[in-house]
Amino acid sequence: MERREIEDLRSLVVKVAEGAARMLREEWCSDSTMRVRGETIRADLEAERAIYEDLRSEGLSFRMVSEESGTMGDGEYTFIVDPLDGSLNYENCIPWCSVSVAVIPPGGKSISDAVAGAVVPIGFGNTVSFGRGKGCFEGSESVRPKAEGSNLVFVYVERPEETTRVARVFTYSPNIKVRSLGSSALEISTVGLGRGLAFIDLRGKLRNVDVAAAIGIARECGSVAVNLSGQDVGGAIDRVAVVGDVIVVRREAAAGLLKVLSGPP
Repeated sequence: MERREIEDLRSLVVKVAEGAARMLREEWCSDSTMRVRGETIRADLEAERAIYEDLRSEGLSFRMVSEESGTMGDGEYTFIVDPLDGSLNYENCIPWCSVSVAVIPPGGKSISDAVAGAVVPIGFGNTVSFGRGKGCFEGSESVRPKAEGSNLVFVYVERPEETTRVARVFTYSPNIKVRSLGSSALEISTVGLGRGLAFIDLRGKLRNVDVAAAIGIARECGSVAVNLSGQDVGGAIDRVAVVGDVIVVRREAAAGLLKVLSGPP
């Protein structure tokens, strides 16, 4: 079996994710937004198929775990894919949506073992990617997180007790600004780049496909990704699986923000 270096894998996930994003841009506001089943739109399936075919053309032994079709293949490298994160935005011609791809090498057990990943905006902005131990990249340039602190917190809640808990972030800083934009991968990546303070999703619904690439980016850039109990977020790599609540926060703010969030509801 061919073994690939981390930088080769980073280049690969960037290539296949950018290919799918390019296709989705070309079909922007077309009949690709038609629903085919449940909340799945045609664009979801087309992007997933494009990524799978691009990976097959590379000659790797791989399996792909994706939002729409579940697990495909049984090879040694595992690609965790969200072909269209922010489908509702895309369906309504709102340009905050993305394609994300992460890769776990042979022997990996969790999304925490991802060694490379990419999140590609569909509407605007540069590809954000990482290589384990090689740093974070925006486009083709290696980047460091923004030095000055951001006061943006991206929040997803559904139940009253979750809302009450999140409201405590204002005791951490009264200058917090809250946003919910509709693509968790983009928002987690934004936190990783230092352009957001934290991402908080307490609904318990996020899955490995939603966050694998973005969490890898955030961690490589210097953020932590934990649940409400402070445990590192992991997740299965053999199937689509829920990872639970997810809090991604800049490392320097992690202790203080987790303290205000984790008290009694």
